[in-house]
Amino acid sequence: MQRPVPLRVALSLLALAALLPSLAFFALEYRVVLGEKQAEVERQGRLYARTIADDIAREIAVKRAQLAVLATSPYLSSDDLAGFHTQARQSVPIMPGWILLFGGDGRQLLNTLEPFGRPLPVTRAPALVKRVAETGACETSDLFRSVMSGRSVVTLICPVHGTGYVLSGTMPVEHLAGVMARQTPDGWMATLVDRDGYVIARSDADDAMVGTRLPEALRARMAADASGWSATRLGGQDRQAGWQRLFNDWSVIASVPRATVDAPMMRWKTDVLWSLVVFSVLAMLCSALVGEWIIRSTRDLSRAAAVIGAGGVIDEVETGIREINEVGQALAQASHDRAKGEIANAHLAALVSSSGDAIMSVSLDGEILSWNVAAEELYGYRADEAVCHPHAMLLPEDRLGELDQKLAAAQAGESLRLDTIRLRRDGTPVEVSLDAAPIRGGDGTLVGISVIAHDISSRKRNEAHIEFVMRELSHRTKNLITVIIAMARRTARQSDSFGDFEEKFTGRLHGLARSHDLLVHRDWMGASIEDLVRLQLAPFVGESAALHVEGPLLMLRPEAVQNLGFALHELATNANKYGALGQGGGLVTIRWEIAAGPDGAERVRLHWHESGGPPVVAPSRAGFGTTVIQKLTEASLNASVTVAYDPAGFRWDVDMPAAEVLSEAPPPPPVPPAPPSGAGDAETGSGAD
Repeated sequence: MQRPVPLRVALSLLALAALLPSLAFFALEYRVVLGEKQAEVERQGRLYARTIADDIAREIAVKRAQLAVLATSPYLSSDDLAGFHTQARQSVPIMPGWILLFGGDGRQLLNTLEPFGRPLPVTRAPALVKRVAETGACETSDLFRSVMSGRSVVTLICPVHGTGYVLSGTMPVEHLAGVMARQTPDGWMATLVDRDGYVIARSDADDAMVGTRLPEALRARMAADASGWSATRLGGQDRQAGWQRLFNDWSVIASVPRATVDAPMMRWKTDVLWSLVVFSVLAMLCSALVGEWIIRSTRDLSRAAAVIGAGGVIDEVETGIREINEVGQALAQASHDRAKGEIANAHLAALVSSSGDAIMSVSLDGEILSWNVAAEELYGYRADEAVCHPHAMLLPEDRLGELDQKLAAAQAGESLRLDTIRLRRDGTPVEVSLDAAPIRGGDGTLVGISVIAHDISSRKRNEAHIEFVMRELSHRTKNLITVIIAMARRTARQSDSFGDFEEKFTGRLHGLARSHDLLVHRDWMGASIEDLVRLQLAPFVGESAALHVEGPLLMLRPEAVQNLGFALHELATNANKYGALGQGGGLVTIRWEIAAGPDGAERVRLHWHESGGPPVVAPSRAGFGTTVIQKLTEASLNASVTVAYDPAGFRWDVDMPAAEVLSEAPPPPPVPPAPPSGAGDAETGSGAD
């Protein structure tokens, strides 16, 4: 039988054995923490580089917007360079830098740094200016020193479309350094470099570094990857650097000294080493003291305590000492109770964490005590950002009174349900349905409030959309009925019989339906002229007659679609009965374009021309069709209409203000084929009365 050792010796050996895993844990934890720290610094560096790159990109965009506005100057289109020089100087205070104008061959025509007419030096980048003029795309230059100002600058060069000019806007490096400094945190340094790796600006505004070149190894890595992280040497220091390439192949580098990164780790390493030493001494001392007292305890009780300490359950402890037995029985009962509680808590925690609703608990003084994953998704706060913070941070100012409502309901032992507004982390409101209920302790006292929130934004949007659709449907239905009634009355007054009325009215109703089908297909946002023309003429164009359309993609407003559709239907009906669409070899050509009117405002001009049909004869009387294509079109579209009964082919021209008939809606999806319908009637064009 193996000779037993004293308990105090066993405890001392246990303490020594416990130190070995602690040392191993320290080594492992050091590597893990070091890796996490490096990863965090890398993540921050990449994030800072992206953030600063976005700011630089916005500065370039602002400069580009400035040039785009100047490019629309009427002085350029009229070659009034003196007037443009004055206008350009007025725009300079908006954005740091100055404005230059070049000819397409690279000649410098004006510079806002100099009075107009003074001789100017030749640009240092004539090839870049010519390339911009030829490609029609804006480009940014690399770093260079301005001859006129003697300052280091970069420029944005953009063409002036429709002219032979090229505009250039300078961006001083000190301004770019200030932009980077706003987003560069303490201890970090941001550097902006051009395509060749030369420093454009630094956040510390060190002018001595402007124009210096990055190390070759770093340039090679930056050329291979648009973003990355690397150890390098910048400004005479070993640094960790992250970079982000911009759209114009410039790059932003966010770097931090290696010593700054390593310092916290060295402090942590020293603290842990001292903690291990103190822990080891205390462990040995406690083992010796406790061993003298525990030596009289029984192994059964020790084993029972070890089982309970490990989270297990025991039934009972039988020893020769009554007090130890009583303790063992109490431990056995506690182990059973704890196991039941852990199971219940585990079930509850699983339900809360997996719930799709945001669940939190709030103390009686309004402090958040718990926060599940769904709450993170709904409100945008992580658990560590919400717990121990006031619940009021989620409420708009006008709803802070709801806190008192929930507390009063909880104190009365009641639950509270309401639809309300809460604020996300970014400040945007979200509509939620809340259920608040009291939380009571084991003795029945109120200890807090549970709050369950469900996002009802989608439901509210659907309800509002349905209400809007119903109002729109009612409004458009009334308008449509009014149009149909007016059309029926006019058609009836100019019909010789009921059969004549039925034929004319049905055709016009079908034409109106085609325009409405087109608008419904586009969610009543308007339609393109080409879609409207093809849809209205589809029932009339067969194998023997042809249709030719020509013009740019123009989107019409819904009202213009309906009113122009009326006219196109009447024209197509008349061409089918009396003109080019009614016999073989006939051709209807429809063209449209945008042109400037006498007042300089844009106008849409649409031309209808028939050819290959029978000789055209002017109508003997003006019927409803004539009213539609002339008077109604002029009145509804604020247009000028010209009708010509040329014997070789009927002509119809309409001149409309673009601002009143064109829509800013996006290009349309494919239009469904027109349903078959009979041609109506019109009293215009050749042969009509």
